[in-house]
Amino acid sequence: MPGVTSVSWIPSELIRGPMRVPFDLGLTHYDEPPPDHLDDLAALRRAGRFRMVNRVVAEAEVEDGRVTGARVLPETGGVIGLTNLLGGSVRFPAIAMPDLRTVTVADDGSHVVVRQTAGGRAPLPAPRLVNGRPRLVAPLIWTTLELELRADGSAAHRVVGASAFPRHWVYDGEGRLTEKVATTDSAAWMHTMEETQTPWHGTDAAALTTPAETELERRLSRDVMRSKPEVLRLAAGDVLFEQGDSGTQVALLLDGVVEVLHDGELLTDIGPGAVLGERALLEGVRTATVRARTPVTVAVVEGSTVAREDLEVLVLGHRREEGEAEDAAG
Repeated sequence: MPGVTSVSWIPSELIRGPMRVPFDLGLTHYDEPPPDHLDDLAALRRAGRFRMVNRVVAEAEVEDGRVTGARVLPETGGVIGLTNLLGGSVRFPAIAMPDLRTVTVADDGSHVVVRQTAGGRAPLPAPRLVNGRPRLVAPLIWTTLELELRADGSAAHRVVGASAFPRHWVYDGEGRLTEKVATTDSAAWMHTMEETQTPWHGTDAAALTTPAETELERRLSRDVMRSKPEVLRLAAGDVLFEQGDSGTQVALLLDGVVEVLHDGELLTDIGPGAVLGERALLEGVRTATVRARTPVTVAVVEGSTVAREDLEVLVLGHRREEGEAEDAAG
């Protein structure tokens, strides 16, 4: 069945400054990464594994080869997570906002688009200053998803908008992790975003998405974070790795988007979850420059942390310079 689902969650590396206090005191909790495949949302909710879910499941209504509408299935809608307090001894549901949904049929009958915004806010107060004025209630989180259903039976999804915090992962109709909203900005979310700058007041925030990383990279990311890496924050334009340099470290991209360049030519953009710099550990030199396209956060560890056989598999999938050059030549 065609569908799209976003899961919003809070990893520890996104929390900085005063925002860490209730987490470090054990009053509330960070979230474990969602699974690679969504099978049981109810179980994830009971375990406190997410802050919010936005799900759209629908099928096109077609007459004489033309799309006339969409049947939105009952499981469509927002699901607000449970906030575990005091080590899980107390749990409160978050406060849901009403779902915003539109169904738009193309004039030529080629497709229909189901668009939905779902979101809410934490049940705990969040005293802070927003543009210099005091606020008590927590800021809103949300995603806006579109599901396009075509007359030929195919479907596609898009992330149209999302709050700047927390992290949002996106799954297809089969429950497979396919992409991620690549950037977060907790400071802007806490101290700049006004209540009027949300979809419930007619304003959305564009979301930059990147494809999900490989299964191997997801496994390695857990290993990297357990090894207590050095966490670096780079501004847009800063260089993480320079082509031609020697290197003994690998980096896990935690947040933001980096550009990969070879001989000054842009090859690709990469988003959160990717492991970078592995090729220099096997070949002795950086074969590409990795530069921050947006503000980024990376976890850096010595290459000895990663098993050589895993490095070899990564390199097979990461020969971006050669693959792109061959495509361009062909």
